[in-house]
Amino acid sequence: MDRDVAAPAIKARASGRSAAEASDRAKMTSPDRVVDAIIRSIRAGTYVPGQRLIEADLTRDYRVSRGPVREALKRLAAEGVLTLTRHRGAYVRALSRIEVRDSLMVLEVLVGLMANLAARRIAEDDNAARMREAYERLLAFKHDGGPAAFLDERRAFYDTILQIGGNRELKRMLPLMQIHLLRMQFQAYITPRDREKQFKEYQTITETILAGDGIRAQKVAALHVRRTRLSLMRLPDEAFPAIRSAD
Repeated sequence: MDRDVAAPAIKARASGRSAAEASDRAKMTSPDRVVDAIIRSIRAGTYVPGQRLIEADLTRDYRVSRGPVREALKRLAAEGVLTLTRHRGAYVRALSRIEVRDSLMVLEVLVGLMANLAARRIAEDDNAARMREAYERLLAFKHDGGPAAFLDERRAFYDTILQIGGNRELKRMLPLMQIHLLRMQFQAYITPRDREKQFKEYQTITETILAGDGIRAQKVAALHVRRTRLSLMRLPDEAFPAIRSAD
């Protein structure tokens, strides 16, 4: 895709998403707004895995009382985004080695299926153009762009594959925020060589989906997740700063 031609369309879609998100936020209750703000702060890298969230700071920053803040923290803990501990408060969830292993084993199957379904529907409507656009946007971060922006664009890449596949139940089953937390937790351990391998795999996933080869798309997408799991399992213990619950 010609980047000069694609840029206006990409900006228009981004502007449309921003306007829709702003409209949705205007309709939110106080706890909803706190939940949304915390999630956006995690995605932006303002809050990172293992970081403590202090109620007094949240009430000040979001200009709400403690009631909505506490309700928001409980909701995010129930969704697996935060960890609540007795006497110590709330922390952005940091995954243990076992949790990472188990999560990626499940994701290997789900992401493979997601790619298969997308490949089967790639010839419908404007799906091929959307797939190319998502890859082009991700490719812009191959050498630069900042970790938070890269993670957000990678999330959009997989979201596009999921949307093209059209399976609503699969969308419901994918723990999207936990996946984002996992990526943030280990971003500092990604070497330039790892990054190069990642982008080669994104290219292969994109090409097999665009070719409409469902079986191959499933294999290469699942293999990408499997390689990620094996790589993370070789990291030192310091990469897994799981928060311990206080007695």
